[in-house]
Amino acid sequence: MVGYACFLASGYSLNSATMAIANKWALTKFPHSGTLTCLQFGFSAGMVLLLKLCRVLDADALQLTKVKQFAPAVVMFYISIACNMRLLARATVDTFIVIRSVAPILTQVGEVFLLGADWPNRDAWLALLIISMGAVGFAHNNLSQMSDPVVLFWASTYLLCITADMLIVKRVITSIKLKPWGYVYYNNLLALCVYPFWSVLTGEEIGRTEGLEDTSVMVAVATSCVLGLGISFFGLNTRLALSATAFTVLGAACKFLSIFLNMAVWHHHAPHPALPWLLLALSGSLFYQRVT
Repeated sequence: MVGYACFLASGYSLNSATMAIANKWALTKFPHSGTLTCLQFGFSAGMVLLLKLCRVLDADALQLTKVKQFAPAVVMFYISIACNMRLLARATVDTFIVIRSVAPILTQVGEVFLLGADWPNRDAWLALLIISMGAVGFAHNNLSQMSDPVVLFWASTYLLCITADMLIVKRVITSIKLKPWGYVYYNNLLALCVYPFWSVLTGEEIGRTEGLEDTSVMVAVATSCVLGLGISFFGLNTRLALSATAFTVLGAACKFLSIFLNMAVWHHHAPHPALPWLLLALSGSLFYQRVT
């Protein structure tokens, strides 16, 4: 059991550290975030179904009762991913990471006022202060992006969605008994069904595929789809195998690796004076998880 948990954690770390960079790469080549998410969900659901039919893996068949139970988590998951894509299309990976690191602040507020949790202790308040200082410092040194109203809108929406995800999704998925690949199949297939409604809501044309005939575009999109399948499996099943705190700490640690990879591979990153503040915000996030 410990070995399987380590396997899941390792797979999640690899996928999590590279997923945001791969998505940013795909969006620079193929700037249609809605279609890209549709391709990712469709690829993941299709691969699971194909491998199930070939008897390579086992995944649960769709059952109406489980679909209804899973639906709230899927809707929240889709909105979070869609907002993530819109944010990455307009901002750098670093901006996405610092927004992600601020999530414990809103999560704490939600747990206190919505779930009746106790107020945080002194160390937790210190951690939240460190996160806030890091986020403010990052914004101050990256004003060209953080003053963009479109970036602010998608960053705020993503922050609210990822907070709701932390508060409710684990409670939903742990109450539904599915096989490991069953979670992947349900999550991606049902998320695919949300795509048309999201496109109508945001005004993005459904099924835009201009540019996919180009090899470099296809490689970037295909890479993001493969990593999307990996993060679907490792993300959902690691969340089940680890405690909420351990899963969040692991995710935050992966972001440190993402920062260094993002700086190493290309120029799409925040100004260098902003990066220490980003590291401070991430450190505060890790400290918060340790003391709560």
